Amino acid sequence: MKITLLSVGSTGDVRPFILIGRILKSRGHEVTITAFTRFRETVVSAGLGFHALSGSVEKMMESIMEPDTSGVTYLPRLWKGVKDTAPEMLRDMLDSCSGADAMVCNFFGSVYYSIAEKFNIPCIQVNLFPMDPTGDVPISAVRNQRLGSFLNKSTYKAGYYLIGTIEKHVLGEWRRSSGLTDRRPAVRPDYRIGTHVVPVIYPISPCLFPRPEDWGEHVHMSGFCFDESPVEYDPPRELTGFLSSGERPIYIGFGSMNSGDMNRLLSIVLRSVHAAGIRAVISAGWHGRKLKSGRSVLFVDDIPHDWLFPRVSAVVHHGGAGTTASGLRYGKPALIIPFAGDQTFWGMRVYRVGCGPKPVPRASLSVHRLTKALLDLKSNSSYYENARHISESLGREHGVLATADLIEKEIANW
Repeated sequence: MKITLLSVGSTGDVRPFILIGRILKSRGHEVTITAFTRFRETVVSAGLGFHALSGSVEKMMESIMEPDTSGVTYLPRLWKGVKDTAPEMLRDMLDSCSGADAMVCNFFGSVYYSIAEKFNIPCIQVNLFPMDPTGDVPISAVRNQRLGSFLNKSTYKAGYYLIGTIEKHVLGEWRRSSGLTDRRPAVRPDYRIGTHVVPVIYPISPCLFPRPEDWGEHVHMSGFCFDESPVEYDPPRELTGFLSSGERPIYIGFGSMNSGDMNRLLSIVLRSVHAAGIRAVISAGWHGRKLKSGRSVLFVDDIPHDWLFPRVSAVVHHGGAGTTASGLRYGKPALIIPFAGDQTFWGMRVYRVGCGPKPVPRASLSVHRLTKALLDLKSNSSYYENARHISESLGREHGVLATADLIEKEIANW
C-alpha cells in the first residue's frame, strides 16, 4: 500500500513517525512522510519518501512556547504561528495524500479528516499526548494538572470548541468547494468520516500513563516508540574525556525550544549548576551561538539521546514526549522545566511515578528554585530506584512494532 504519514510539529513529533515508517516500509509498504522542510534530510536518510509542508517549524514553535503561554492562549498562538501559511499547508497535505491508499497523522484537529473524506481513504490518528476527553487528566495544554474529574473533562470541551471554530474558518470554504458538508464546532473530538470512526493510537507506555477507563474502544495504547537499532555515533574526544573525568554528569537540554529570553535562561542554568556543585553536559543549541565549556560544564551540539543518556546520572529538559521517554528508558530520573503545550503533562507524569522532582515551569524559573531542584534530583535515591523499575517495564514493550501492527490492522478493518 501507499501510506502517507503526516506530522505537523517539531523533531519530537516527526521522529516517532520515522521509526513507524521504517517498520511499515520493511513490511512492503510505500511510505511518504509529510513534514516541515527542515526534516527532509532526516526522513530521506531513513529511506522514506518526503513531502514538504509550507511554513516554518521554528516560527510555529516560537509562537506557542513563549514563557507566558497558558492553556487559554496555547491554541490561539498555534493558529497565529500557522495562519499565514495555512492555505499552502492544506494544499501540501492534499498533494501528499493524492494517490495514497491510507493516511496516518498526528494531532492537528480534524483537518486531516477532511482530507481523508475527500480522497475516501482510511485515516489513522497517532496522538503523542492525551487529547481524548477523560476525567483522569485535563487537556494537555493546561498548566494545572490537578483539577479533578469534572473540571478535567470541561477543559476538553473548551479546547475542542476553540479548535472547531478555528477549523471552520480555515476549512469552511474549501469543504464547500469540494462538495463536502460543513463540520460544525463541537465540544468533543468528532472522529466520524462517513460511516467510519477514526482509530486513535497512543504510543505511550501505560506504566507512565495508565489507559483511562472512560476512553472509547477505538482508542489504543501501544507503548513508546524507541529506536531499537544499534546507535551509530562517533563522540568527539572532548566529550569522552569529560564523561570519564569525574562523577557522572547531569544532562541539561531543551530540544528545539527557542522563545523568550534564552540568555536569561542560560544564566539561570549556569548559576544553578555552580551553586549545586554538579557536573553538567549542556546541549545549548537553543541558545544560538558557540559557548565556552569549563571544568564542570561541557557545552555540546545535538547528541543522540540513545548514546548519551546511558552515560549520565540524570536529565533536565523541557518535557517533550520523546525526551521524557528516552530518559526513563535508560533509568534516569528527570527534572522537567516545561515551556508550554503538553510539557507540563509529562513533567507531572514523571513526578507522580516518583522519578523526579515536581516540574518547575520555565515562566517561574529562578536560580533558587532550580538549584533546590537540582540538589533534590541529585540526592534523592528513590528517584533512581523508581526510574530503574520504569526502565525495566519499558524494556518489555515494543511500541514501534505494536503501533505498526495497529496501523495495518485498522487500515484492514476500515
